Amino acid sequence: MAGRLVFRIGMSLEEIDREIAANVEAAVAAAGKGESFEVTRTISFENWTTFFRCMTPNRIAILEHVAAHEMVASTRALSLALGRDYSGVHADVAELVKLGLLERDGNALRCEIEPDAAELAAA
Repeated sequence: MAGRLVFRIGMSLEEIDREIAANVEAAVAAAGKGESFEVTRTISFENWTTFFRCMTPNRIAILEHVAAHEMVASTRALSLALGRDYSGVHADVAELVKLGLLERDGNALRCEIEPDAAELAAA
C-alpha cells in the first residue's frame, strides 16, 4: 500500500508532538467508526541544510526507481540499473532505509511511498 509522504523542515519538537497526537487521534476515531484513513509518513528535518544533506538527487533517483518497480532484487541490481558505483548506491540505500523510505526484504528493496507525490512543508 503506497502512502503519502510529507517532509517537514524547521518544526519544533512541540509542533511535531502535536501533529503526531492529532494524527493518532484522527486515525483512532476513523477506525472506531469503521472508516478508512490515509496513511501519511512524515519525516522532519531540523533545517534546510539537514534536508539537502539527506535528500540528495541520487537518493531521490533511487526512491523513484524502486517505487516504479514492485521490488528491486538487490542493491547491486539497483546500482546496475542506475549506472552508478555499488559503494555509493549502498551508502545511499543505507541512509534511505534509516530514514524509513526504503524497506529491505532480505536483499531485495521495496518502497512503500510515492516519491512523486511527496509534499514539502517548511515552518
